[in-house]
Amino acid sequence: MKIGLYSITYRGVWYQGDGLGIEAIMRLAKRQGWEGIELDTERPHAAPMDLSADDRKRIRDLAGELDLPISAVSPNSDLSSPVRAYREAMICYVRECIKLAADLGSPLCKVFAAWRGVAVRDGLGDYAYTNFEAFPDWRAFRWDYVRDALAELAAFAADHGVVLALQNHGPDVVKGYADVLRLIEEVGSPAFKACMDICNEDEHCESADWARKVVRETGPLLVHSHYNAEFGRAPYGRIEIIPDHFFGTRRPAYGAYVDALVGSGYEGYMNWEFCHPAKDHGRPAGIDYVHHHTELALEYMKTLRAAAEEKRT
Repeated sequence: MKIGLYSITYRGVWYQGDGLGIEAIMRLAKRQGWEGIELDTERPHAAPMDLSADDRKRIRDLAGELDLPISAVSPNSDLSSPVRAYREAMICYVRECIKLAADLGSPLCKVFAAWRGVAVRDGLGDYAYTNFEAFPDWRAFRWDYVRDALAELAAFAADHGVVLALQNHGPDVVKGYADVLRLIEEVGSPAFKACMDICNEDEHCESADWARKVVRETGPLLVHSHYNAEFGRAPYGRIEIIPDHFFGTRRPAYGAYVDALVGSGYEGYMNWEFCHPAKDHGRPAGIDYVHHHTELALEYMKTLRAAAEEKRT
């Protein structure tokens, strides 16, 4: 198992201040000690419409120079809209991201079924202004829209030598890992697999047994993973998940999840993302707040991986 950084952490949405450019975040990731980088596909990061052939070659060359593989290219997609023009525009967007992944040498394009989006107000991203309540009567149809779009996109990904990985991320259409597996079965493409974060398993996320179940039942379909939280250092030095304003007191069972991943022979990435409003004592925070939690997140995950590997030596 490898440990990487998801660039959405530094896109300038979750903290007050500007986002980092692609090259800056890649160099930062290398300095911090991450083993790979996952590129978000909104500005100022890897928006396909902004990247020429020369830009793509420069990014790919930099990844090689830094020995920092691009583990995934990740659009923030909603394939569920009942408005056909919106849905088709999103399919076009994901197709461009698949082509970008191929150009950058990334094996994966990680997608959402129905990403709700985030609005920026007063310099800070917030989920409160985006929801699906505008289409309450269309809920029964949205699964079919998502499945059909994913089937089209998986075929396109296969043609470009890229694997499409669907994350178990809500809201509304995908409610957990079982929905991801159902969609994979219905699409039936070898180029369509799974990305998991047990934080998204709602009331089950703190269960060690559930974490192991996710790994066991997903099996070789699991090609990518994420984690997120906020962290603190306990008096005896160990990094722990701490309560925060967004996740509350929830503590996902990442220890059991990593143990199960390592035990299964998982060779993909576990990528860190800070993807909620940064607030320090209730007040909007800047990039230093994100730096702090990002550095702790790396130490936390390296510790979990080392413990899992030690059990098997």
